[in-house]
Amino acid sequence: MTKKNAGRPIAIDLFAGAGGLSLGFEQAGFDVAAAVEIDPIHCSIHHYNFPHCKVICKSVTDLSGEDIRLAAEIGNQEIDVLCGGAPCQGFSTIGKRALDDDRNKLVYHYCRLVSELQPKYAVFENVRGLTLGEHKRFLQEIIEALQGFGYKVLLPYQVLNAADYGVPQDRRRLFLLAARADQVVPKYPLSGGRT
Repeated sequence: MTKKNAGRPIAIDLFAGAGGLSLGFEQAGFDVAAAVEIDPIHCSIHHYNFPHCKVICKSVTDLSGEDIRLAAEIGNQEIDVLCGGAPCQGFSTIGKRALDDDRNKLVYHYCRLVSELQPKYAVFENVRGLTLGEHKRFLQEIIEALQGFGYKVLLPYQVLNAADYGVPQDRRRLFLLAARADQVVPKYPLSGGRT
C-alpha cells in the first residue's frame, strides 16, 4: 500500500486475517486505515502486506469504536466503509455447523462496531452456510441489527462466486451490503447471484 493519500476513502477491516478484504478495498482505491485481527501471526502478515495500515492485534470483543479510531489516527474523520468477515467455522458447511460455537457471536460485535463507528457503508462477508438452515437466523439478526442502527440493507443478500470475477477458484461467499440512512444504497455486482 502506498502512503495514505488525502481525499481517498477510508476503510476499516475487521477480522482481517492476512488481508484479503484489505487488498480488495485497496485495489478499489481505499486507504485501509486499520485492520483488526486477533491472531499474532496473521497480524504480522497483514502488517508486512500493508505497512501503512495500523494493525490492531486484539479481539473485536475488547475494542470500542473509539479504540479503533485512536489506533488508526483518523480522529473524527468519516469512515467510508467498515468491512469484515467474522470467523465462519460455526457456519461453514464443511464444519460441524454448531449453533452454539462461541465464534458465531462475533457477528454481533461486527454490528456493534458499525453502530459505534457509523461508517457510510458496511460490508459483511461470510460463508454461504450462513444462508442455510437454522444458521439463517444469525443472518436475519445481523440484518435487523443494522436496520435498527439506521442502515438500509440491500436485500436480497447475495452469494457471489469468486470464479465469476476472474479468480481461478470456485469460492462462493455471502455478501451483505448496508448503507447509512444518508447514503445512496449500493448495488451488488451484475455477475454472480444468489444460490
